[in-house]
Amino acid sequence: MAGVSFSTVSRVINNSKPVNEELRKRVLDVIEQTNFRPNAFARGLVKNKSNTLCIILSQIRNTVFDEMIDGVYTIAKMYGYEIMLRITEINEDDDFNFMNIFKEKQADGIIIGFLYNPAHLDMIEDCGIPCVLIGQELVSESIPSVHVDNFTASYEAVSYLIQKGHRKIGMIRGLPQETETGVKRFQGYQKALNDAGLTIRHDWVIPSGLSVRDGMDAVKKIIDTGENPTAIFCATDRMAIGAMNYLQDIGYEVPGDISIVGFDDIDMCSVTRPKLSTIGYSASEMGMTAARQLIRLIKGEKVKGHTEIPHHFKERESVRSLT
Repeated sequence: MAGVSFSTVSRVINNSKPVNEELRKRVLDVIEQTNFRPNAFARGLVKNKSNTLCIILSQIRNTVFDEMIDGVYTIAKMYGYEIMLRITEINEDDDFNFMNIFKEKQADGIIIGFLYNPAHLDMIEDCGIPCVLIGQELVSESIPSVHVDNFTASYEAVSYLIQKGHRKIGMIRGLPQETETGVKRFQGYQKALNDAGLTIRHDWVIPSGLSVRDGMDAVKKIIDTGENPTAIFCATDRMAIGAMNYLQDIGYEVPGDISIVGFDDIDMCSVTRPKLSTIGYSASEMGMTAARQLIRLIKGEKVKGHTEIPHHFKERESVRSLT
């Protein structure tokens, strides 16, 4: 409408190079008439930047990820960035080409909510992509991470059960090939039982997916052993809710017959019957912290290597005291 090239419009919008005053006025008049507002993508074309942060997750059916994404969005919006969400279902043997997202300028930096293969760290480091890991504790000198201390939190959850008099404690854990988060939570369970001199019944430790249905299927396997634990620690709240539902469906009382503890303190924990005792932390704060760190990396600033988000045990109604 102004009869000028895109590059001239860009120079006016970004005030990056001198532009003839008559041309500048013509462009500004059209902008005012059309109520034009340059978006983040348009501004980025001039600077060879996308003004976009990419979040890569292995799944989206997860309340914790919802809160993390909301935290990232809050900070991204504050600093003028858009966010792009990528969902992938890769396994530990796959190669995921993180570099394409960066090379094609789809995003200026990446937040990764999973890593099946630690070799991906080397790939990211070699490519020089600004990147922050979220919810994971994989150690890298050049890639920052924001996470909960999953080992300690799980240790505290199982120790709570022991303090309540429980000696027969099972676990519904993540699949062994899953993320480092699941491994740490299982190791915390192991350590708590070992420190208390208690035996781990391996037929009461069931690898499982993360959904409510997975939790139902997993607790059935424990019941099918013919001898029940008095308590079960679940690696996620969704697993725990599934376990409670199945037990109640077949006539068991929670916590009267079997106590249940979860991990994540999702919204549903306060409305289940009974209300679920669990490990809580701020997934939104995790997302905000990761976004702040990524934006600093994009700007070329140094960032603290690893940031732990505080956790706490939320005592509700799903654990019976045996003491």
